Amino acid sequence: MKEVKTVGVVGFGVMGAAIGLNAAMSGYRVVFKELNDDLVKSMYDKFVAKAMAKRVQSGKMSQEEADKICGTITGTSNFEDLAVCDLIIEAVVENIDLKIQVFEQISKVVPKDTIIVSNTSTFPIATLMQKVDNPARTAGLHYFFPANVNRLVEVIRQKATSDETYEALMAFAKGNKKVAITVMDFPGFAVNPVFIAAYMVLDNFAGDKYNIATLESISQEFLGLKFGIMWVQKGAGLGTCYHAAVSMVEYLGNTDIGYPPVPAFLKKSFEEKMDWNLEEGPVLEDKAARSAVGDLLLGSVFCISKHLIAKKVVSVEDLDLGIRTSLAWPKGPSQMMNEMGEEKARKLMQLAVDKGFFKMPPM
Repeated sequence: MKEVKTVGVVGFGVMGAAIGLNAAMSGYRVVFKELNDDLVKSMYDKFVAKAMAKRVQSGKMSQEEADKICGTITGTSNFEDLAVCDLIIEAVVENIDLKIQVFEQISKVVPKDTIIVSNTSTFPIATLMQKVDNPARTAGLHYFFPANVNRLVEVIRQKATSDETYEALMAFAKGNKKVAITVMDFPGFAVNPVFIAAYMVLDNFAGDKYNIATLESISQEFLGLKFGIMWVQKGAGLGTCYHAAVSMVEYLGNTDIGYPPVPAFLKKSFEEKMDWNLEEGPVLEDKAARSAVGDLLLGSVFCISKHLIAKKVVSVEDLDLGIRTSLAWPKGPSQMMNEMGEEKARKLMQLAVDKGFFKMPPM
């Protein structure tokens, strides 16, 4: 198994910097790549030097520890300087053509055994790696925002990914103190198809009867959440949520899985740059009205989860673990279904099927 000591990060924005900082604080050397020397300097100052200074000021680490971590991170504007890396993680903007081009350039300058992965949350890994020599060393390594806090990492195997590459990535995730789950190459991978479906169901109800505060309250009640799904959407960014919704419908809408339609309210929120007020009431208390949303929410979560498991995208155990870890749900979908029983779970799934959101998964 290849041992990872030096990590390259291509794209040192918010996500890439969090990935790099997490690796450096876990004992790895980090080389990050940005477009030009000015960006290399400004990103280092912003995401490394200032971040470490804040930790020292708050008493989370000593100046000596901060200096040591800062010293393990270097930046470059040249792809050639990534040749020293054992693992390279791509974290550039979600543009498929740009990513394919980046991977082609990486492939030209690094050794044949350097592991090359993408942190994409949207695109199929095999498509991104189509111009990489030796695709056996390629995979996905999907961190969840914020990457230096959220403990989940999806290790995504495409068809070409070798056992050696997979094992090295699992060991790397463990070395970063992450919870790693194994996922096959699939649109959105494992956790996002479930989460995106959940918020699309809720957003499809948004309007005069169901305000945002009510939908937030329903998601808290039916999923047992402290912070509901509307809160997470607002934090993640409504533009991000809208584009992810569009992508998932494009990938799955006309398949044997199906997917909820893109909510008009989410599209409007994105286009008009709305800032959701999660507390603007009143919160609807009518039990039947709340159940109409909550039951469809659960049924949709169960449908997509069953499809993922049936298609062997992820195991029952890893899906529940991934959702509990990344989304802070107290229970994963399979645990919820097991506790309510197959008959009730099927009735809830039938609601999602009758609505046209999903095809019925094999039980």
